[in-house]
Amino acid sequence: MTTLHEHKPKLGGRVRQDSRPMTALVAIFDNAWTMQQAIERLVARGYDEAVYDEAIISENTGEISVPQAKRAAGPGKPNLPPKPDRNEVIRAFKARLGDYGLSDEVIEGYAMTFLHDGKFVLVKTEPERAEQAMEILRECAATRLTRYD
Repeated sequence: MTTLHEHKPKLGGRVRQDSRPMTALVAIFDNAWTMQQAIERLVARGYDEAVYDEAIISENTGEISVPQAKRAAGPGKPNLPPKPDRNEVIRAFKARLGDYGLSDEVIEGYAMTFLHDGKFVLVKTEPERAEQAMEILRECAATRLTRYD
């Protein structure tokens, strides 16, 4: 059984446009299946989440800018959209973490984990709903869960 590590560092300066503070949750998963379970449960409860797994981002080009050119197809092979440049994926991931108001040091640490095939679910919610989201992430076997208030 994987141990869940929780941290509660302070997050400064992140507020919604209506001036209510928001809580950011960063969860890391070991595999795509448990991550998908968490996403489905979060969506069912009305949470706004962002998923960062290179395989998923490669399929969902809405998260990052991808050149319009398609991969050259050989005989009998389908024309597939190009896989996003790894640097673009990392930049998009870092930008999202920056939107959550995380420090540069924290962002760089998460970027290294992402580079080593980390699968992330990021949740931004009202502080009073954060515990419920954390419980979902725990139940779905997040290996690391960090709350930023």
